[in-house]
Amino acid sequence: MKRIEFGYTKKKKLFLVIIIMLGEVTECAKKKDKCDKPWRTFRNVCFIFSDVNNQKYDDAQQVCYKLGGFLASIRNSAEHGFIIKTIQGMGSSYQRVRWFIGLYQYDPNDNLKYRWLDGSVSNFRNWMPTQPNSIHERCAMLDGSNGFKWRDDVCTNRALFICRKDLDEENGSMNCFKGKPPPTQILEKKDISVTECLEHCRGLGFPLAGVIPNKCFCLKKDNVDKKALVDRLQCSGNCGNQHCGNKDFVTIYNLTQYKDTADSCEDLSMLGFSSPSTYVTKVGDEERLTNCFTGEAPKIWSSCIVSLTRESSVLRLGILCFR
Repeated sequence: MKRIEFGYTKKKKLFLVIIIMLGEVTECAKKKDKCDKPWRTFRNVCFIFSDVNNQKYDDAQQVCYKLGGFLASIRNSAEHGFIIKTIQGMGSSYQRVRWFIGLYQYDPNDNLKYRWLDGSVSNFRNWMPTQPNSIHERCAMLDGSNGFKWRDDVCTNRALFICRKDLDEENGSMNCFKGKPPPTQILEKKDISVTECLEHCRGLGFPLAGVIPNKCFCLKKDNVDKKALVDRLQCSGNCGNQHCGNKDFVTIYNLTQYKDTADSCEDLSMLGFSSPSTYVTKVGDEERLTNCFTGEAPKIWSSCIVSLTRESSVLRLGILCFR
């Protein structure tokens, strides 16, 4: 009898091992390498082209948001080239029309102050030589009749549009959660933009940033592990014309999805930043931490040497930093 029970236990263990292994294989198989149609795949990004649906700018943004993305940011020449090639492959009738993208003039009095709706600080631009040229035309377009250069236009005009989302939606750039984050590492600022909140938290070394009107939360993963993920439409707040949470829900942005870096404090200022903090900036290919908006000249430190020496009964701490 004992032998029978022992044999049964062995079989049971073997069965469990097989199930676990199959579970791991299935989990790996779930990883997507292509976007679901009709989205188009480019590297780890999905784009969709609204080729029959002319919309005003705000309405186009709402369509993209409901689809799980944003009006498209175009962060580099490779993405721009992919978009042009895709439109050209759609037929000649689409090559001379205008397409809304996710770049907008956030300052109604300055036609040079543009930022991306999705919070990216990418400084890639492809304006026509005379553009942007009006504070009354605050929404950016690709103009097919001008070699797909960009132009500003009146936001209430109707046009086709392009949306963007992450291929890995579960760990994508933004999700909506019920409730508020814990009251730690909060930056309170009237009308704070999503972009400034993201860069503020990234400069402090946090992987996540939560945004509701007038408040920015710098977070770690365990701050949201127990929070309920809800439909992103519940996060209906407006933070500098960008999507954020409200009194009952919070948008949490995943900073690992934001690879672009501003070149200087001046670039951040052009995006509407003003809060004194440490920000990530870039010199060539090297990323550095820079103190911005402190009222002093920005200090950029590449490395520091710390020394501790004893003189009689006195300990002296020395810090030598290099720019």
